[in-house]
Amino acid sequence: MSKSLRLAAVTLLTALAASAHADFVTSSQGVGFNLQTLNANTFTLDIRNANHATGNWSSATSLGYLGLKGLGNLAGLTGVNVTVSSNAGAPVTWTLASFTGELGGQGCNKNANSGGICLDGLANLPLVNDLFFTIQLMGSGINLTTVTAPQLKVGFTQANNSKPVGDLLSVTMAYVQPTGGGGSSGSPNSGTSAGNSVPEPASLALAGLALAAVAATRRRRPA
Repeated sequence: MSKSLRLAAVTLLTALAASAHADFVTSSQGVGFNLQTLNANTFTLDIRNANHATGNWSSATSLGYLGLKGLGNLAGLTGVNVTVSSNAGAPVTWTLASFTGELGGQGCNKNANSGGICLDGLANLPLVNDLFFTIQLMGSGINLTTVTAPQLKVGFTQANNSKPVGDLLSVTMAYVQPTGGGGSSGSPNSGTSAGNSVPEPASLALAGLALAAVAATRRRRPA
């Protein structure tokens, strides 16, 4: 394969990779939430502007809990690995007291059977402009690539108080085309997993034109 053809192929693969993951978003009271599936058992959750929340979250200073449903079959879940980074500086350690149950007004109810997870940090996270979670689900039979409508709850707190303040959000996040694919809204394609959205036709057309140009150049070269 010629150098120019290899370059075109790499360009095409890069363009396709940019739209390889599904994004799910929601916002409330000035706070934005973006969930992205990375692979069969790992996803990220980006929480933006929580330190400037309005409404009944305006008095919150920390994040104590996260609740998630709609993540597929979690019967084989055995544990959760959570890492958090923020724009406040060094990565933050968030040790979990519980990963099962349901998030309610008192925190994680460990006896509930929600079909989801409730992440309870032993140390509440101070709210900053950007809290970025990477969450790995451990166990058997977990497949986040089938997720189409994750449900999110949040437990904002005051300092190290255990009870959430304000509402719990409790909303089904909306699917959007990943940023690399143009940012258009819609729903995951039937026949493809939410974690592997189909590239936009315009992107494919441009890539096809690039490859066609390379092929034409090769044909014009003398034998």
